[in-house]
Amino acid sequence: MVRISFQDALQASSAPNAILGAKANTPDGSTWVYVKLNETASKGMLVSPVVNTGVDTVSSGTNGIGQIVFVTEASAGWTVGAFNDAWLVVDDGVGEGQVAKIKTNTADTLELYSQWALGTALAVADSDITISTVNSLSEKSPITTLTTFVNGAAQVAFAQNDYGWVLAKGPGIVIGGTVVTANVNFTPGDDTEGYATIGITAKGNFDGFTAGYSLAANTTVDKGFLACMAIQAV
Repeated sequence: MVRISFQDALQASSAPNAILGAKANTPDGSTWVYVKLNETASKGMLVSPVVNTGVDTVSSGTNGIGQIVFVTEASAGWTVGAFNDAWLVVDDGVGEGQVAKIKTNTADTLELYSQWALGTALAVADSDITISTVNSLSEKSPITTLTTFVNGAAQVAFAQNDYGWVLAKGPGIVIGGTVVTANVNFTPGDDTEGYATIGITAKGNFDGFTAGYSLAANTTVDKGFLACMAIQAV
């Protein structure tokens, strides 16, 4: 895993400085994940991958050497570059079961990395895909759902479409949507996007995504508390 400075970790920028989804350590041993935010996020907010995008009846095309690296939906209206480094799966119809990594996109066409060129062409009347931005495009963790995967906690403010590192393991600030006492675990799913709530009790391991545990309490609801992020899937 690469090493970054605290200065690198504690800043956001309008242009990328690392590969989306990359992991890195700061000198104190904390682990960080590099993301792009599709909306503004305050310091201390939990950040999650955006919801998957399902696309029906796509077609495919080839590059100059015959590799199937273009997937098109004529009326898509995507934001250019929104799916940089995202993944797709053909989940129905001709070519079902193929998986590929997206290099970039126009308003209506996905360009795949050549190493992930499809082996079977897609049929416009039959092939469907799902796009997942698992570790690339992110947003504030949604409300209500305690089981949403969390990439990390923002330790600086992000503007819409900013790039930067979010804290996945180690001490930092998290905003609690409730009063959080010391030494309790927390999950996403408060009634405010990006805010944490105290972990549920008397439930199984899969009833809530444990993002970490508190080190010190906050004073009131919707305030930050000192946390130790402890995301395992990094």
